[in-house]
Amino acid sequence: MIIKISAADIRQYASVTKDEAAIHLNTAAARKAGFEAPIAHGMYIMGLAQSLYMKEHRSHWIQSFSMRFEKPCVQGSTICFRYNAWNDDQIQVMVTSEHGEIIAKGSFSVIEGIADI
Repeated sequence: MIIKISAADIRQYASVTKDEAAIHLNTAAARKAGFEAPIAHGMYIMGLAQSLYMKEHRSHWIQSFSMRFEKPCVQGSTICFRYNAWNDDQIQVMVTSEHGEIIAKGSFSVIEGIADI
């Protein structure tokens, strides 16, 4: 799945979570920290990975999740979420930039049997 990360997405996540660190919301602060623009929260990217998977696999429930961040996700980036099943209950996720750079990778365990509501 391909998603474009907008300034509005980052602001909304910051508002909901109360994580309003300047590197997420302010271009000057992000540049001072070495980024070309504000960056998305890591937990936002991790949450997207989970919700996009669940949207396509409505009978699965995520039991545990682990993600390692390789590069920041800069505001305005288009990112791709790819999923591979290791077996029936282990899923690997890779988040890449539009240029193929790895932003994050991780895995989660799932169980089946949760009915749609």
